[in-house]
Amino acid sequence: MRLLYAEALKVRTAPRTLIGLALGLVALAVLGAGSTASSGPSETPEGDAIATWDVLSVATTGVIFSLILGILVVTWEYRHGTITQTFLATPRRERVLGAKFVVALVSGVLLAVLCVVVVLVTATFWISLDLRREHWELIARIVLACALWGLLGAGLGALLQSQVGALVVVFVWFLVAEPLIAAQFDHFADYLPGNTLNRLTQHGAVEGVEQNGEDYSFGLWAAAFIAGAYALGVAALGTVSALKRDIN
Repeated sequence: MRLLYAEALKVRTAPRTLIGLALGLVALAVLGAGSTASSGPSETPEGDAIATWDVLSVATTGVIFSLILGILVVTWEYRHGTITQTFLATPRRERVLGAKFVVALVSGVLLAVLCVVVVLVTATFWISLDLRREHWELIARIVLACALWGLLGAGLGALLQSQVGALVVVFVWFLVAEPLIAAQFDHFADYLPGNTLNRLTQHGAVEGVEQNGEDYSFGLWAAAFIAGAYALGVAALGTVSALKRDIN
């Protein structure tokens, strides 16, 4: 518990970064939800239910912020050179990394909740919200996705031990590498991290009204399992890397 408290305190002592991430997330959520909800307000309850899907989809923006924050949770100390003192205070490095992984996961959950609340509150200015079971399931999947990608970011930070390097790898992979792979290997691309995440947060159906979405080779449970495997796998590799490498 002391390690968890210490790691949470380290995150809280970087208020400018946290505030910057939170404000950026809120701004994108407000703009996205406002644009989506106001573009086609419906006059029927069923239409509002369908519009709610689109509004909630805006909350998936929280995933990338969770990933970035997960990277920062680990790489802050490598960047500023305080990781040496941390490992000297707690020689069992796996315990330190475990605490950082938990903080990154919880931070992802908090960012997801913040984003969902912001988009829903913003949408109420244009549509009438009537959250149904399917909507709550989508919210749960968004929260799960943010938590897993927060963990993945922390694992990547532990693996590379470079803040800039980890951030560059993330953006190059998701913005360049995955689209190129998808263009050549369509079905194989479904199992890549970004597409797995898209499947996990994909629309469902509202009382028989199917939402537009991509076709995938697997269902939601498989998507959750694969996303979890990616997050845990990268976290495990990051732990091994931290245990094997010397620190300056």
